[in-house]
Amino acid sequence: MLDEKIEELENILAALEADGVTVEDGIALFEKGIAVTKECLDGLSKTKGRITELKKQMDRLIEQPLEIDEDR
Repeated sequence: MLDEKIEELENILAALEADGVTVEDGIALFEKGIAVTKECLDGLSKTKGRITELKKQMDRLIEQPLEIDEDR
């Protein structure tokens, strides 16, 4: 998903840099770029939260005492 959004931003940038872009089109592209950037940042924030939660789970697993079956 993030890769697709980055590609979309690259396409918007290319369109903004193209010759003959009208002011109205440039503003619309800029607005779209801001919206896509916000989506990227929201996705990164969610991913950071997931990673933080996974790290907490791993830390809890590491803190558990190791049980050894001495009968084996």
